[in-house]
Amino acid sequence: MAGETFSQALIVLPGITADRAARRYLLDYYRSRSPYRVFLPDLCQYFGIGFAARQLNRFFDSHQLSRYQRCHFICYISGGFILRRALAQRALPNLGRVLYVRSPVQERVPELSLRRYGPLPLLKFGKVLLDLAGDRKDRWPEPAADFGYVIEGGVSAQAAQLGLVAADFERCRSDPRFALAAGRPTLVTPLSHDQVYSDDTLLGHMLQFIESGRFPPA
Repeated sequence: MAGETFSQALIVLPGITADRAARRYLLDYYRSRSPYRVFLPDLCQYFGIGFAARQLNRFFDSHQLSRYQRCHFICYISGGFILRRALAQRALPNLGRVLYVRSPVQERVPELSLRRYGPLPLLKFGKVLLDLAGDRKDRWPEPAADFGYVIEGGVSAQAAQLGLVAADFERCRSDPRFALAAGRPTLVTPLSHDQVYSDDTLLGHMLQFIESGRFPPA
């Protein structure tokens, strides 16, 4: 609204499966329910995590995010890897809380897609699919911030099409490629990756973490 001022910012970084409707829903939800100035950068992930990270650093400059007291982040899968790489290139002095939405099942989809369909999925998703299927995406350090995780317990339609089922959750979660920092606040949701962009209850829990550093009691 005209004339509003915000002391803090919230930047939402969706993953590669977020379509225009999902991005719009996130933006509308957090703008209407949070006390923050909300941004959702239009990053091009097609050319990989490194390319998008450089775009994100330019976004920080062009929107003068340094003028806010704190900048918080909600990151869905690839969005989290992009943020970590961007901050490894250049620290954000006013970094606030960071929330990662991760999925041990969904994060197997890039590798399985390439194994089943060969290079065909690259036409749609580009180099970022190779980045997500590889083992190097987690080499960037976690930022020096108060951060936590939302873990998706469900199976998306895309994952199911590739043969993944609910029983694969524990096996995928214990896979060394699904690397999470120990001792961080974590909320496990039964939702799948198809649902985490538009479930108001979950989005509210995520906002509570950004505001307080805690999830609501189970």
